[in-house]
Amino acid sequence: MVTIELYGVARLRAGREAIEVAARSLGEALSALGTACPALEPLIVAGGRLAPGWLVALNGAQITANLETPLGDEDVVVLVSADAGG
Repeated sequence: MVTIELYGVARLRAGREAIEVAARSLGEALSALGTACPALEPLIVAGGRLAPGWLVALNGAQITANLETPLGDEDVVVLVSADAGG
């Protein structure tokens, strides 16, 4: 299972801190997230894609929006607003 951690507006809208989904790619994970948390559509995820202004950090090391990015069991995807800064 892949864990998707939510912060800021995404967490508020979803009403949870994280969700686990079965996914082999980032696109599959985002589709599963939109299905499990319809309140995130279309502001944050839209049809299995990231909406503009949102970023994904994979395992705290790689920033990507490539839907083909492969995911494996125990990967952690962090979804944050691009304007959250750091």
